[in-house]
Amino acid sequence: MVMFQVSDLAGARRREFLDEAKAGSASLRDTDGSVLVMLEARRITAMQEASSATALLFAAEAALARTATPTSVELGGLAWLAEFDADDQADALAEIREAIVLVISTMDPEPLREVLHAWATTSNVMRDPLRRAILSGQPADGDFAEVEPTEPAANA
Repeated sequence: MVMFQVSDLAGARRREFLDEAKAGSASLRDTDGSVLVMLEARRITAMQEASSATALLFAAEAALARTATPTSVELGGLAWLAEFDADDQADALAEIREAIVLVISTMDPEPLREVLHAWATTSNVMRDPLRRAILSGQPADGDFAEVEPTEPAANA
């Protein structure tokens, strides 16, 4: 990795510094000896979102390890997990873990955003007792009816 100097930013190497930053990262040694790193903003956003989600994930996993029925407060930023049974909680946490790995490997926070949004939306639906009964209930034989096949259209 090339270490740029402050004077490089005023000279001909400025473009090289910017190109290095766009390609991954560029390091700059300041006159006081400290090193600064320049990254594309989207990479920083992805790392911040992955870091935040990881902290939420660890807190929720710790709460679930202490008790089978943690409170919303114990689940913190993933409080919506309280709406689900243990199997669904495990599925949600597994999907969040996978999404975090995707964010880190692709530097794109969208998969994580989608997973969190989908599970939070499902949790909101599950708060309604009628919807919960419909979504988690078992169908009865009377819930289904035989349907006769349709005849193909004459002009098809």
